[in-house]
Amino acid sequence: MECPEASEKIDDGDIVKIDFDSGIIYNETKSEHYQAQPFPEFIKEIIKANGLLNSIKNK
Repeated sequence: MECPEASEKIDDGDIVKIDFDSGIIYNETKSEHYQAQPFPEFIKEIIKANGLLNSIKNK
């Protein structure tokens, strides 16, 4: 995920949670959230299949 704001504001040691469906990155340490572009559906399918090769095998 790309999010310039997050890369500028998140520091080493910050605890973050990421919602891959919405693209929201939540910095629990600073109580801030940043909006990134969510992954496209085909990338989500690859992640769910635990990799590209598994994704191809499942089709």
